[in-house]
Amino acid sequence: MSLTGIDSNFTLPVQYYTSTDIFEAELEKIFYSRWIYVACEADIPKAGDYVALKIGKRSFFLQRSENGEVRGFYNVCRHRGHELVTGEKGNCRRLICPYHNWTYGLDGKLIHARGMEDGFPIEDFGLNPIEVSVIGGLIYVCLTSPAPPDIEIVKSRLSPYLAPYEVAKTKIACQKDIIEACNWKLVIENNRECLHCSSNHPELLVPLYSSGFGKGLDKDNIQADERRFQEALQQKEREWESLGLPFELIEFPDGLWFRTVRLPLANQCISHTLKPEHACKKLLGNFKRPEGSGLSLWTHPNSWNHFLTDHIVTFSVFPLSVDKTLVRTKWLVAADAVEGVDYNIDDLTNVWTATNAQDQRLAEGAYRGICSGGYKPGPLADEEYLVKQFLSWYSDQLTENTTH
Repeated sequence: MSLTGIDSNFTLPVQYYTSTDIFEAELEKIFYSRWIYVACEADIPKAGDYVALKIGKRSFFLQRSENGEVRGFYNVCRHRGHELVTGEKGNCRRLICPYHNWTYGLDGKLIHARGMEDGFPIEDFGLNPIEVSVIGGLIYVCLTSPAPPDIEIVKSRLSPYLAPYEVAKTKIACQKDIIEACNWKLVIENNRECLHCSSNHPELLVPLYSSGFGKGLDKDNIQADERRFQEALQQKEREWESLGLPFELIEFPDGLWFRTVRLPLANQCISHTLKPEHACKKLLGNFKRPEGSGLSLWTHPNSWNHFLTDHIVTFSVFPLSVDKTLVRTKWLVAADAVEGVDYNIDDLTNVWTATNAQDQRLAEGAYRGICSGGYKPGPLADEEYLVKQFLSWYSDQLTENTTH
């Protein structure tokens, strides 16, 4: 594919946001061929639990096996091609096709092939699996086999950062889906910078400094407006060391597709709330007290996540069409937390509910402008360097050979 006109110091040419042909190429070379964040272990806590998902035209489901393993299969019966599971979530110990009742076990093996004669080789007609990897309770899939081997490096680097939160011991307190009328890349580009935050996100900037979300962590050339953040960072780093919490910035190392960093919260906040108080009284993992920081994780091409001592917020982006994008937000709390006693949904979700709505308006407004007829690629500021990084990664994916 020719990428004529791409300069990662500028936004993309118009066709990369509007062309159906380019959108189809993105599905093939990125969303079907790379590791994609799709769910978390809290989606399927018990044996037999499943969650059904769709990326582009490909539909699949994740299910918890009898031995606790997370497995993934294409959502299609091997008999006549009918989908196996319906709805977003459910639980079943046997997968029975509603068309002709072919039956599969949680391991994907065909158990009963109704209508077939004795001697039919049921061992040859198990479900078509997909590649699945769980990193610290977050579930990634690849819809091409063999999948890129870099997942093992990512797992080894990320696991120590995520381990303190024990994501597998959480539950989903709330999930909110938004369908945004824009190209998926505009959702990601907006997320990868905080230059827009001060004029658009009053709620978000109660618990968060904008530093670390696009401005970088320059400890040697401290600007006056950054001094409060840098002082808080230095103080917290000493505390994190004493608690054994990893905090060093890892920023897309060796061409890999993730960035993570631990950052202090602002305004004496101890969680992503509008007041310096818990969002949930039950703390995660082995945390004994809220220590006033958040671990943030971004993965290309479609996610960002925030881990607090009392809850976790995960975000996943799924392209539906060239001009429609699903943005899914989940709030996770301790599995034994009780709604109305340990947390209430409004206090837990209000910061990111407001921020998501604001970001939706921005991304949709950008898309309308890009489609106006007068759009030309615009220059990216230094503070938008993570957008530049994303666009550079994106260009590489479209030009690379996806055979692993």
